Amino acid sequence: MPNHRRRRSIAGAVAVAVSLGVVAPATDVSAGALGEHAARADQLLKDGKAHAALEAFDLATDTFWRTSPLQFRTVIFADDVAGFGKYTPRADARFRAGESVTVYLEPIGYGYIVDATGYRVALTSDLEIRTPGGLILAKADDFGDLTWEGRAKSREVHTSIVVALPDLKPGDYLIRLTLADRASTKSASVTMPFAIVE
Repeated sequence: MPNHRRRRSIAGAVAVAVSLGVVAPATDVSAGALGEHAARADQLLKDGKAHAALEAFDLATDTFWRTSPLQFRTVIFADDVAGFGKYTPRADARFRAGESVTVYLEPIGYGYIVDATGYRVALTSDLEIRTPGGLILAKADDFGDLTWEGRAKSREVHTSIVVALPDLKPGDYLIRLTLADRASTKSASVTMPFAIVE
């Protein structure tokens, strides 16, 4: 599955997953429809109508996806990324100034841009480096892009964003990534603490 990874250098800093913040609300799709589709899928499966049950289940999944805000199933520092769910978590969030940091993300709830060849996912990311007290040391809009294309909707899209850390003094810092969905009004942020060591 295609995945675009972007490497940039920034005069600030970076780092491990913990604080998530949803910026945009979910769409106005009724959450009640989710339960109705799921219940229908369950009943059809009990009735031995597996194909019809799958179609109803797909409707439930689509309803959940449209109703959900943009959020992250996984956000973590990684030593290596080979594909969706194929990554080596970093043991800690301690880095040296000038080191390259990889953040692995699995977003959910994004929209799809439909064209003649199928479906496209398009997310952009902004980056801020902060002190724990909230002082913004560096900021980069449109820092990274995630694009994916296919003939069917994929809910297993991932990305990894690589940041070359600047020369920072030893201490604690935060990296804040904000992803915006080009197919909807949804966006979400994650704040990751990290430390610069000698």
